[in-house]
Amino acid sequence: MTSTTKRLLWIPGSLLLAGLLACGGGGGGSTPAPTPTATGLAYTDPATGTYLLKQDTALSSGSHLVLDLVGPATGTATGVTLTLNADTAKVTWVDVPAGGGTTTLVQNGTQFTLGTGTPILKGRASGTVLQATVAQKAPTAPASQNGVLLRVALDLKSGLGLPQGTAITLTADGTKSQVLDGSGAISAITVSVGTLTAR
Repeated sequence: MTSTTKRLLWIPGSLLLAGLLACGGGGGGSTPAPTPTATGLAYTDPATGTYLLKQDTALSSGSHLVLDLVGPATGTATGVTLTLNADTAKVTWVDVPAGGGTTTLVQNGTQFTLGTGTPILKGRASGTVLQATVAQKAPTAPASQNGVLLRVALDLKSGLGLPQGTAITLTADGTKSQVLDGSGAISAITVSVGTLTAR
């Protein structure tokens, strides 16, 4: 063994380790893959409740989310008002038919008969709040609440670059959501809302 070989073998382990650290070790660190950008909305229906805000899967698509207010299995009513609050920095209240229009902001469901002439069907958005009302005209008999009472819709705002999975606030106002029941009494209703995220 030559003297040069002996000197190489004698290099202390601490010096060899220092050299490896200075060079970044045996392999480079991996960079985590970026979270994909959201292009649509995802909604998980509430599990329980008397009045439920549920996704209408037949009418929803991509960035357009249609939500049905579903009433209880019992009782009758002649009208209902739904008041919702959403993070309008991320979503926009729109008409139920896809296309981004904001003409009516509410659609009658399957239970109420609106009759002829100008219907009692009104949606109004102000800031983060949407208030939607549908009602029958007298003397139409009260309708069963066991079904879809009305529909509203949201679109994801474009160009935000939100990561998939970003939570989006959506709540119901427990004092300004009301039902006009079959006896003619107006009472506040508790609407169970699910979870809304960007996907």
